[in-house]
Amino acid sequence: MLAAHLVPGYFAAVKLQTRWHPEWSRNRRAVLWGVALFSTVAPDLDVIYNGLFRGFFNHSTLWTHSVLVHGTIALCWLILNRIRRWKYLEMLAGLIAIGGCSHLLLDTIVHGVTWLYPFSMRVFVAPFAVRVLEGGVLAYITDPIFLAEPGLIILALTHWISQRNIAPRFKNAILLGLFGGFTVFAITFLMCVPTLQNIVAQYLPS
Repeated sequence: MLAAHLVPGYFAAVKLQTRWHPEWSRNRRAVLWGVALFSTVAPDLDVIYNGLFRGFFNHSTLWTHSVLVHGTIALCWLILNRIRRWKYLEMLAGLIAIGGCSHLLLDTIVHGVTWLYPFSMRVFVAPFAVRVLEGGVLAYITDPIFLAEPGLIILALTHWISQRNIAPRFKNAILLGLFGGFTVFAITFLMCVPTLQNIVAQYLPS
């Protein structure tokens, strides 16, 4: 997953806005939005770190993708929820937990994750895309699982546009264009998958 990681954070912030206290300032609300979105991509900081300091782009600082880390954050949210005293801190913890757990779930679907790192490297959950796990980015963008990426982005855009104050006919035209464009892209992509996979096969590990 690339940009699509942001989608769960967007929906989490939208859904939880109904619980934001009216007295919270605009800056506080902006922080909540920032946390909701950033927490969904924060686990991939290991990739950036490796690219800058180790000379390769890959997940190796695996604690950022451990269910133990994100589960601990979720537990902190649960405790704060029970205490019911620090509502803003509770909301921050909840958004961070949602962002991290959603990232873990999407990565598990796409290429697999070592859930119990650093305590175990054997619990590797990868239900679908073994090819993507072995081939990296090139394998990902030429695999049918890639359609989940634009699909999630279209879903978020559809919701955002539906909430805008736009004339109904223009709004419907935009939404129809989004769904129509995605449908055409998906069909074309699936038809081209065998050819694309043959092209990149020479660059993938044998």
